[in-house]
Amino acid sequence: MMAAGFVGILAGLGLLGVVRGLTAAPPSLQALAATLDRPVESPVRAGASNRSARLGRTALAWLDAGSFSHHRRWSGLVSCVDITGESLEELASKVFVAGGVGLLGPSVAWALSRCLGSAVPVGIPVVLGLMALPLGVGAPVLSLLRRARARRQHFRTVVSSFVDLVVLSLAGGVGVEGALLTASQVSSDWASARMAKVLLRARDSGQSPWSALGELGQELGVPELVELSSTLQLAGTEGARIRQSLSARALSLRRHEQAEAESSANAMTERLFLPGALLLVGFLLFVGYPAFSRILGGF
Repeated sequence: MMAAGFVGILAGLGLLGVVRGLTAAPPSLQALAATLDRPVESPVRAGASNRSARLGRTALAWLDAGSFSHHRRWSGLVSCVDITGESLEELASKVFVAGGVGLLGPSVAWALSRCLGSAVPVGIPVVLGLMALPLGVGAPVLSLLRRARARRQHFRTVVSSFVDLVVLSLAGGVGVEGALLTASQVSSDWASARMAKVLLRARDSGQSPWSALGELGQELGVPELVELSSTLQLAGTEGARIRQSLSARALSLRRHEQAEAESSANAMTERLFLPGALLLVGFLLFVGYPAFSRILGGF
């Protein structure tokens, strides 16, 4: 009886998903235009991405994501999505699938065990499902935050090298806009390619390059790029001594990166203290156990 009810619930959820998919609104022109810049994917991967996007749009529609657009944490999550190259639909689909697996997985295992003759109480899978639901929902979000933190650290390193290249171009007599565009096209790294794309778009649209870099920094959550934009704006609008300012900015970025590397190394050393202490205790027990057992056996 319980198994039949569980199968009926799954069938109802599947029917509801089919109805939502058939009645979903078509994509907007902005979403279609955004797909023009995406790289060409294989048919199998493209089909999986389309299914994931449809599931993500359905999940966002159920959650009414527009009501969270003004929340600070939501904007931080959007910046993490932008810097990792993922979409909100993909993240929502991962959260939905992981939460569903965490919630329904114990119940499915319980139903299979009941079919095999096990007498597990019905309350155990319910409790396990409620405990696994927040873990399943939080796992994709935590993975996204970890990847975004690593990519921001990489972006800061690229910005430091980018500023040095801009200074070299300025020393060769190139203008500010030409130096920025040339420095961004030296490397094929994803961060340099992102800055080059923004600078090319700003040149074609007539926007100032420092404004474009500042908007990119705010979009990705990289404050070093916003500070670089402010420095370049002073040079472009007030005629400040740009080479000296950028040299000081590059030196500051390198010192900040060095301080972060030292703090990370110190934190790793502190984390390794406990495993080393446990290893030492285990070694002492391994060496001293025979003598200790002989002493106790003599009484």
